[in-house]
Amino acid sequence: MKLIKYSFLLSILVMFTQCSPDNEGTFGDTVNRSEQIMGTWAIESASQIDLDAEKKSFPDFATKIDITNAIAGMPFSDFTLKIDNSALTTTIGNSPMGYVISGGTGTWSWINSDMINLVNRELGINASSGIKTQINGKNVIFYMRTYSGISGDAPKLSLNYERLDADNNAVTRYEYILAKQ
Repeated sequence: MKLIKYSFLLSILVMFTQCSPDNEGTFGDTVNRSEQIMGTWAIESASQIDLDAEKKSFPDFATKIDITNAIAGMPFSDFTLKIDNSALTTTIGNSPMGYVISGGTGTWSWINSDMINLVNRELGINASSGIKTQINGKNVIFYMRTYSGISGDAPKLSLNYERLDADNNAVTRYEYILAKQ
């Protein structure tokens, strides 16, 4: 019995002497999101999401529909978005994006200055941030659900636009996946 008792105490002693303080280290430089989104982007896919169905946890087939090529002769892929330091240029082409944003050039800025904000409490969705722009007098806000994918070999940008009803309640969300050109 003494052998078990001493073995147990010895193992506890060894366990505590082998522990060392955590070295927090560094995680590298702060990522500049503005630099990452700069460039020319083209829509790769477009989806329409019923927010009421999403809120009720309906399955994807009842909540989300791919509308990329839903209108004959009007592919979303005709739309391009060019983002520079403070200018944003849109080219509509035959795309139905004219219902969301005008073609032309305007300025853009981040919705808020908190670049690390992981939850957009106004939307109630996991939105990192977003950009707001004004082109031809029309204000548009695009929400970014995630920053994952905007760097690497084939950068992708997920922008979301919400359509509001007469009472300013969001009823439909459009998710555009853009690929960097």
